[in-house]
Amino acid sequence: MPELTRRSLLRSTAALAALSAVPLTSLPAAAHGSAGTAPSWSAQPLPFADANLVGAVHLGRGRTWAAGFTLRLEGKATRFTPVVAERASADGEWIPVGAATEAASTVSSRVNAIDAAGPDDVWLVGDDTSVLDGRIYTQHYDGTRWSVVPAGLPEKAEAASLLGVDTGPGGTWAVGFAQIEVSRVWNEEKGVWITESRQAGIARRFDGTVWRDVPLPEVPGDSWYLNSVRAVSPDDVWAAGYDGDSGGPLLMHYDGTSWSRATAPGVTDRPGFAHALAVTPGGEVWLVGEDWSPADGTTRALVARRTGGTWRRAAVPGADARLFCVTPAPGRGIVVVGQTLGERREAIAWQWDPAAPSDTAGSRWTALGLPQPAGTDLSENSAHAVIGDRAGLTVLGTSVADGAAPQPFAAFRSSVR
Repeated sequence: MPELTRRSLLRSTAALAALSAVPLTSLPAAAHGSAGTAPSWSAQPLPFADANLVGAVHLGRGRTWAAGFTLRLEGKATRFTPVVAERASADGEWIPVGAATEAASTVSSRVNAIDAAGPDDVWLVGDDTSVLDGRIYTQHYDGTRWSVVPAGLPEKAEAASLLGVDTGPGGTWAVGFAQIEVSRVWNEEKGVWITESRQAGIARRFDGTVWRDVPLPEVPGDSWYLNSVRAVSPDDVWAAGYDGDSGGPLLMHYDGTSWSRATAPGVTDRPGFAHALAVTPGGEVWLVGEDWSPADGTTRALVARRTGGTWRRAAVPGADARLFCVTPAPGRGIVVVGQTLGERREAIAWQWDPAAPSDTAGSRWTALGLPQPAGTDLSENSAHAVIGDRAGLTVLGTSVADGAAPQPFAAFRSSVR
């Protein structure tokens, strides 16, 4: 995994910036599961011509919000604009939430994550921005109005981003990374300061008025960060990310007093990357990402769950793939989304059912037949976000066709059979 830098983050973001919604076509039968008689998917046009939507939340009574950002080049500068879209019902139309964009109209920042505890407690988190005097952009909706609530940077930090947010039974948490200056030397010949820096994870907790820093344990090396956080309760909070020193997933746990580093056999002791966490209604914690340790040098999906106080790695379908998001499935189990890594990169959605047979590796998984946008052999499709409720599943993703700009897509799958 190459070292994560602010420059590489923005470069990869630009590559994923979306320009318009596209029709969906059928996904060929996959070798890693069987769709059976599953309900069909339907495309849902998006209201933005140039947005990258990174996440979605349910607000109750059928309402769903999706959030992301637009990217535009203004001369030599890159400008990001936060955007939010609303869908009033599962089969409804996505429409822009103009008040969210208007409240952050002067802020140039990506939206990296969204979460909600209800219709009157919604959070967006992003990057540091000069408009906020170098502080990190976050935005809150209280049921009536949107407000920008800047979060401070650590001492000697040159840049920072919040990559994950969780608001609910454990309060409101956000995690990410900061680029922190280690040394500074004056170069007389060039007339500039030469600085060296390291990237370290950060955790913030909102106290009802401001974001407060909550110290994390020190991790060896020059590059580590957290990109997801989920709370089971106020004294049981989990965060996940990447440890550049070991080259593997990173797990941390908050016990109501302090954060500590956690281990998970078969997960944190192997090369790989943790992308996302989720908590089920029963209190199980799930982690998804990618595993870089197969003997043949490929990348496989990584899934682990914590139940009964112990982390266990889960068997997965034997496909080259990475997973970006996980959510409790309507009814039971979980749904994960991501991307295959073969010659043709396809968006995927798999469901794990605890009641399914488990006589062979991966046998509890079903491929949900997620349709592919831009159905050419030269397309690269990826599903980045998934949420589920009684009505069904909503998936957000990005498609890149050969010679074309990246495009966002949204698909809905009814839970009615």
